[in-house]
Amino acid sequence: MANVNNPRPSNRSFASITLSTAADGASEQINLTGLKLAGILMPASWTDARIGFQGSIDGSTFTPVYNSAGDHLTFLTSANRMMTFDITDNFTGLQLIKVVSESSAGVAVAQAAVRTLKLVLSEG
Repeated sequence: MANVNNPRPSNRSFASITLSTAADGASEQINLTGLKLAGILMPASWTDARIGFQGSIDGSTFTPVYNSAGDHLTFLTSANRMMTFDITDNFTGLQLIKVVSESSAGVAVAQAAVRTLKLVLSEG
């Protein structure tokens, strides 16, 4: 690892979530209060699917997330991949989310086994 002169303290946090084999392809809910989703580290095993998101304002009703252009927010991914996101556009204002395994059309894709994803969270 390279040495960095005068490194700044990190404002990043990390969390692990699981996606079960359930037909809805969704993770447990994630409370982002004070944080923004900046990236996801995909597991070494991943059933072919995109990553999408559901958001909620009350913690009980989750609906698909769309970007400012009106497109369903999904990202192409594969096993062992680090994905990063533009935190200024796509996730601003979202407090409660779920990560969803899905097709580009927004149809849930069940994973073949329980998958653990690592989230990179940022304060700003």
